[in-house]
Amino acid sequence: VGRSRSRARPIPRQRSRSRSRFGFGGRDSAREAPEPNMHNDEEDVNKFVQYREFGLYATENSRVIAIDEIPVVEKSSDVIVKVKASTVSINDCFIRRGIWNDSIKLPTTPGFDVVGTIVSMGVEAETAGFDYGEAVAACCRVGGNARYITLHYGDLCSVPGNVDSSQAACIISTYMTAYQALHRCKPRGPRETLEGSNILVTGGNSPIGQAIIELAHRAGASKIFATAPKKVHEQLHDKGVCPLPLDAKMWLPLVRGKMDIVIDGICQDGYSSPHAALNYRGHLVVIGMNLIMNGAERGYCGTPMDAMIQSFKAGYLLSRTTRYDVYESSKLRPAEWKHDIEYLMELLARRKINPVIEKRVTLDAVPFTQQQLEAGEIEGLVVCKPWK
Repeated sequence: VGRSRSRARPIPRQRSRSRSRFGFGGRDSAREAPEPNMHNDEEDVNKFVQYREFGLYATENSRVIAIDEIPVVEKSSDVIVKVKASTVSINDCFIRRGIWNDSIKLPTTPGFDVVGTIVSMGVEAETAGFDYGEAVAACCRVGGNARYITLHYGDLCSVPGNVDSSQAACIISTYMTAYQALHRCKPRGPRETLEGSNILVTGGNSPIGQAIIELAHRAGASKIFATAPKKVHEQLHDKGVCPLPLDAKMWLPLVRGKMDIVIDGICQDGYSSPHAALNYRGHLVVIGMNLIMNGAERGYCGTPMDAMIQSFKAGYLLSRTTRYDVYESSKLRPAEWKHDIEYLMELLARRKINPVIEKRVTLDAVPFTQQQLEAGEIEGLVVCKPWK
């Protein structure tokens, strides 16, 4: 997080922009910034989760640290964000175990998505139009499970002032993956929509699976199929979804050659069954390989060899297939990414979408919560509230 200082910079009076850009609604209603002589000492304590080496067990190699210092601006592009909410997800577990598909510098702090307010920034960020106290969000990959985080201003997007920060954090990678998998990955004409499409998602009970179902319904999909455990089939049916067994050998005969879009994050059989479910114009979107990653050990270069092979297969060998990664999308196509996430935030503000959060946890509970996610004890969305 760079050099640090002992006291936070007082938040200046807000400029004459619309009030709705500042603070959060719901559980995090906007409050006026305290005057310098009313400074809250708690705001000078930066608390964060950290691990110094990769490891299988979060409670053994992670620790929660509190220091009387907060980050300061070192570069003109820096923005210091006071975190209101961050996510705790299975991706954090893969990164902690050292099996992520990209190199991660140690020591590091988990937390893939972050939402908060700006407390300090460099000249470039001010020139770009950001304000002190403005509500912002970012897909940071690491660093979110903290009270403060330093981000590049180019990675930030605005958050409407009337949304719950916990729900906003769930938009960043969960709903963004769902939206772009549905709308950005399959090549189609400028007037082509999802209306009348047949869509299959594997793991329909997962957070991303639930987001795909919600957004596909909004887009007018004709039929939505989802593989899931038997215990949630009735729940899926009530949402207008055709539930399918988890075993590809059982569901493939029912949908072979009928799907316009298949979204797979499991990789049960090397993406063979999801690809076979496509019709002649269909498209497969690969968003993960959780079945491989859940039981994988760290490979020679970090990522397990089987995961590297399947990623190469999806990216280069399978026809009509796109491999999608939300963090990669934010870096390679930033303008498109910001457009889409701000659209989703607006839907959230208008209550057109509704991320359902299973659990809210404190920073102290993050390591144990990661272990619960890996053990399958938690299946829904988890948000960390760092000031609780």
